[in-house]
Amino acid sequence: MRFTRRKLNLYVLRRRKTIWTFIELLSLLIILALIQVQCRHDGLNVATLKPVCFDTQIAPIFINNCGSCHSASRSRGGYSFVDYTSILQSVTPYNAEKSTAYQAITGKAFKQLMPPGIPLSENDRILIRVWIDQGALKTTCTADTTGTSGTGGTTPPSGGTGSLVCFQRDILPVLLSSCGTTGCHNQTTAKEGYIITSYASVMSNMVVAGSPNSSRLYTAVANNNMPPSSYAKLTTAEKDSIYNWIKDGALNSTCSSSCDTTGTVTYSNQIVAIMTANCVSCHSGSSAQKGILLDSYTNVKANMDNGNILSAVRGITLQMPPGGLLTNCEMRQLEIWKATGEVQN
Repeated sequence: MRFTRRKLNLYVLRRRKTIWTFIELLSLLIILALIQVQCRHDGLNVATLKPVCFDTQIAPIFINNCGSCHSASRSRGGYSFVDYTSILQSVTPYNAEKSTAYQAITGKAFKQLMPPGIPLSENDRILIRVWIDQGALKTTCTADTTGTSGTGGTTPPSGGTGSLVCFQRDILPVLLSSCGTTGCHNQTTAKEGYIITSYASVMSNMVVAGSPNSSRLYTAVANNNMPPSSYAKLTTAEKDSIYNWIKDGALNSTCSSSCDTTGTVTYSNQIVAIMTANCVSCHSGSSAQKGILLDSYTNVKANMDNGNILSAVRGITLQMPPGGLLTNCEMRQLEIWKATGEVQN
């Protein structure tokens, strides 16, 4: 009888131990589940957020960071990110999580996070997510360019006004024409390890947001160390723009600028800006791509006369510029300029 009772006691102890082990395991699973819920990135309530604009906020992100590999002429993986129609092919409106584009920039679609080597900033990823969840619409907004730069009344080095400076409109064209050129700081040459062809590459090791005097980009141009002697130095106004842009936080800002096709189109007023922003970085200097120079009125006129420019931007020969298409307005300005005699001033 004692032996039987002892076995019974052992059996009860073992059962109690099993039950407590189960309870401990269950408690641990509940704790882990709670932690997972607390750490989960819940969907943004886009209904409470200001609409994100495709033309001034989303398009520049895709074109500048993805367009060099995913353009009409170089659509890696079958994807293109140079205009609204092509971008929409990799987007599921109202559902960012199921959109290939969003999965790619967050590392969920491919083994390698996109863009490779230089991921988008958190701010850019959030903008894209909100835009998709809001319906991925082709929204057009006009940026407010009437305010000041937010420098708190600080006078820039030259005594300028410190007016609003936008990276895409004001800074990038200057950098592409003066720094990110063939033989200097473009993607292929990358002298001294610097690439100056996009917002991401400039911010990677040349800019300290909020501190121009600690930024290699500003100090080099301010001291006239760059561009080198074979290139024209930046004007005082261009240096001031870089100073103010960095001082105000070095944001990847885009301001819409007027594009007029109703008045007289001249090289000085419209065409040089188009060439500087889209063509000069590859078509200038002794290493100009295919020997085509687009860095002066004479050279641009010659290539307009022989049909090189219009056939390229229309995609008849080779789609140019490779990183993204010209706007319809810019295309029309080129056509009007040619039709009206290619006036210089």
